[in-house]
Amino acid sequence: MGRLPTAIFWTFPATVHDIAQRRSVLLDPAQDRQTAIVNNPNPLPTADIAESCYHCGEPVPSGADFHLSIGGVERPMCCPGCRAVASMITDNGLERFYERRTAYAERPEDAQVEDTQRFAIYDDPGLLAQFSEVQNEHRRMRLLLGGVTCAACTWLIETSLLRHPGITAASVNLSQGRLDIEFVEDELRPSDVFTAVAALGYQVSPWHSNAQRDQAAAEYRTDLRRLAVAGIGMMQVGMFAIALHAGDLQGISEEYQRLLRLFSLLVTGFVVAFSARGFFESAWRHLRHGMLVMDLPVALAIGLAFTASCIATLRGGGDVYFDSVVMFTFLLLSARFIEKRLRYRDALAWQDAEKALPDAAQVQRAGIWLSVPRQDIVAGDLVRVRRGDTLPVDGMVTEGTSAVREDSFNGESLPRTVQAGDRVYAGTHNLDASLELRASGAYTQSRLAALQRSIDGARLEKPAIARLADRVASVFIAAVLLATGVTALVWWQIDASHALWVAVSVLVISCPCALSLATPAGLASAAARLRRHAILVHGENALEALARVDYAIFDKTGTLTTGAFSVAECILLDDSLDNSSGKTLDQAQVMALAATLQEHSNHPIASAFRSDQRSPVTNIHYHVGAGLEGRYEQRRLRMGSRDFCQHIAAMPEPPQRNGYWIALCLENRPLAWFALRDEARSEADAVLRELRRRGVSTELLTGDASHHGQALGAALGFERIQTGMQPEGKLARVRELQRAGHCVLMVGDGLNDAPVLKGADVSIAVAGATDLARAQADFVILDGNLRQLLTIHNVAVGCHRIIRQNFAWALAYNGIGIPIAALGLVPPWAAAIGMSLSSLLVVANAARLRRTAVESTI
Repeated sequence: MGRLPTAIFWTFPATVHDIAQRRSVLLDPAQDRQTAIVNNPNPLPTADIAESCYHCGEPVPSGADFHLSIGGVERPMCCPGCRAVASMITDNGLERFYERRTAYAERPEDAQVEDTQRFAIYDDPGLLAQFSEVQNEHRRMRLLLGGVTCAACTWLIETSLLRHPGITAASVNLSQGRLDIEFVEDELRPSDVFTAVAALGYQVSPWHSNAQRDQAAAEYRTDLRRLAVAGIGMMQVGMFAIALHAGDLQGISEEYQRLLRLFSLLVTGFVVAFSARGFFESAWRHLRHGMLVMDLPVALAIGLAFTASCIATLRGGGDVYFDSVVMFTFLLLSARFIEKRLRYRDALAWQDAEKALPDAAQVQRAGIWLSVPRQDIVAGDLVRVRRGDTLPVDGMVTEGTSAVREDSFNGESLPRTVQAGDRVYAGTHNLDASLELRASGAYTQSRLAALQRSIDGARLEKPAIARLADRVASVFIAAVLLATGVTALVWWQIDASHALWVAVSVLVISCPCALSLATPAGLASAAARLRRHAILVHGENALEALARVDYAIFDKTGTLTTGAFSVAECILLDDSLDNSSGKTLDQAQVMALAATLQEHSNHPIASAFRSDQRSPVTNIHYHVGAGLEGRYEQRRLRMGSRDFCQHIAAMPEPPQRNGYWIALCLENRPLAWFALRDEARSEADAVLRELRRRGVSTELLTGDASHHGQALGAALGFERIQTGMQPEGKLARVRELQRAGHCVLMVGDGLNDAPVLKGADVSIAVAGATDLARAQADFVILDGNLRQLLTIHNVAVGCHRIIRQNFAWALAYNGIGIPIAALGLVPPWAAAIGMSLSSLLVVANAARLRRTAVESTI
């Protein structure tokens, strides 16, 4: 009897038994759609099946005649449901869906096509409020989709819905299976939207955060199972490989060698079938549509190495590389698992913070403390938070002194001491004593909710640098496949026994995983770092543009100034009798008129007008960039700039004194000038000097036509100052600069000048906590500190540098590794280690952004 190396005895029985026992546990019960088509759980007899359904891929029963002409070709359908859905797709001119798809659509049930009333329950206002909101007279809903498998599904859903009357916006997040849709309620019911989506053959239900968490948890468990199987397989096949290599040195009988190879084949086959399955599925789906993705060389390398090792095992001769196959699979899965966890770690942290919020809170109603559901808390409610509880909403402390831990927002482990007058935030933890606070709004208006919305990604488009990476990776893969083929042919002439393994090494070492991770890893780390600095990131796309900014435009009010206005002076222009009423308008009445008008404004100056009196002003509306208008005792009443009031009354020039002057007039009768005081931010001068030192030109565009705007701009050293600017004039200036080749940054208060913020290459809003729900910009500075602008710029520049480093490393690694592998100097196992380490290095380099100091030092 031949000798068997002793190292194998203690691993062999337990290993094989464990793998056999765990197989049923580790296998993912979810069957892939393509596999389900082949392995139909209720197969019809072969003689009864003529062909497959063109829509869903299910077998078409014998005698069924549900054909439909698509693109001039008669296509078979298996049932009336599939024919109805396909007919709707073609009738809307969306036949390209069938060219773009990478998987069959779900087969609709008959009820999904015929029963249009089953979604009527979602028309109920109470239920609808749980997953939707009204913005600008439009209803916005977030829905969870099932059966969405590829980009073609995304294209079909969005294109089809946008052609539906009443739907103004539709956006599908493929990775989360989420549909964000906006429609006009007067033209469409919510149930109609559900029906329209279901008619396309997809499952649809309301989106809830717990449903998304369940989906993410399911993906995490699947990824972990596959990684665990690959890890266990790598250890066991590695033990077999050690025994085989020891046998080569010490001597081993042929039957034991064959036995060890056979068990290596079984374990490796299980790892390939379960853990590496995703690589093959992805490569095949894209290859069917002529698309080259990085999973293609991975699948080829694993498939070729495993097939060749199987042939060598069954023939009883030649080298086997089962250990390289499982090691490659495990290392690649590890790199992707770590990268995915890094990308979603912050999203999971915010979800955990929301999960920790109390379901109910103590709220005072009519002088009595009641337990009220958190969702029912509104602005102005008095809320009591006991020691040890989590704050349910944002608010202002009215009574009590305590310490609040805010590490979920700023990463600081030390608590902050708060007392009456301090602002506190939902999701933070009250540590020392009970607090009473005045709620500033509902939970949906809180800082935590705004951060969660930003993480979801209000903008789904890829940054330009990410699109470039995709194009480079696609071309690179084609070059790799060509180089692999040439290498195999050359080695076939030199030494045919090494041709396959050299080719596999080239495929493995050249896998462009690092190239594909270079951009997303950097952007994710940069966005996470900014959120830790109380900066809202509405889109990672702007990070790339911000690093190239060379021109910065600033608004004045609420941006360079504190926005905490106060009335310094009130000058009455006419204290004679009001001919229409016979009453004298004194200062208190004039202030009451102003306060009543300003109640309908979200401009920062509205906070300056406080009066216990109110006047009967009706039909109040806001003229963007000009002022407010209403009707008082059958006469037009206006408040705003002098030019705005001049249309209805002869307003005199404002006094030539420092201040922000606001006019108030009745029709044909000027009433008053108000002088407002608004202090410049203490950090504004230092921030602007630092920007200019970095080579960024600065310009002030303000709607304030008074002397105050010019004086402030000159004091802060702006290179160009324009006052009395309307929003359209500001936008025209931004367009002019962009045509001149500048990359323009717009910094405003986030509430006004929306067209300018949207038109600039990058926009930053300096907003207070109560403004979060309305502030619209690429970045929103939550704490109102203008120094954070430099922090954002530092992170953007650092992110751009990290991405360039990642690209340089990925291209250099492949440029050096491929020739060495082609020379036959790198075995497959070493190529697998090099490829995985390269990917992990890219992710680790990007993760430095989470730790590197980026704060401004001014």
